[in-house]
Amino acid sequence: MTPPLRMRGPDRTPKRRVRGESLIALLVGLALGLGVLTGGIHLWMVTLKAQRSALQETHLHQDLHAALDWMAQELRNAQYLNPAWQKRTATDCKDAFCGLPEDFSVSDSQIEFSWDRNDNGVKDTTECSGFQLREGELRIKTNCTSGQWQVISHAQNVKVSVLQFTPHCAWANGSLQRYIDIQLSAALPSEPTNTITHQVSVYLRNAQPVSTLAKSTALCS
Repeated sequence: MTPPLRMRGPDRTPKRRVRGESLIALLVGLALGLGVLTGGIHLWMVTLKAQRSALQETHLHQDLHAALDWMAQELRNAQYLNPAWQKRTATDCKDAFCGLPEDFSVSDSQIEFSWDRNDNGVKDTTECSGFQLREGELRIKTNCTSGQWQVISHAQNVKVSVLQFTPHCAWANGSLQRYIDIQLSAALPSEPTNTITHQVSVYLRNAQPVSTLAKSTALCS
């Protein structure tokens, strides 16, 4: 006998559906990725700028310190004369490094002085010096001829805002002992509001006799 036919039931095997990402979801993911990347780049740039600013500030501190050291070394010798004990008395000073404004004169932002560099007792034309601030630049006097000043710092690199000389006087063994406070303030042109200030006190090597008292009193606080 022929076996009866069996009716097959419905196919219960689950069908797989292929799901594709929509264009909107792709764009949203891309925008989020770009946002994270942009934020990371911005943070990196901020960090890099801060590091560069800190490095420039460190260099500015070093430059100001070096400039003050140089000024102090020069100024310490103002009116220096090797045989001063032979040519100067407790009451008078008549050698070549006394008496003239180029030998010692001070204003808020300028100082001039002379000293015997070669110890021969004669004031040569190169034995006058000084420092001044003009138009944001430091300048040094190069000789005894009036108006001979050379730029030693350029405003496009460092903007100097303050160069101040404050002289002080005190009696020491019957003579006038002088010291000068120097204040120097500057900023980088890229950060003009970030001003850095250094200062130093300089004691002059040679005391001055009493004859300079009237002139020095006007220069000393």
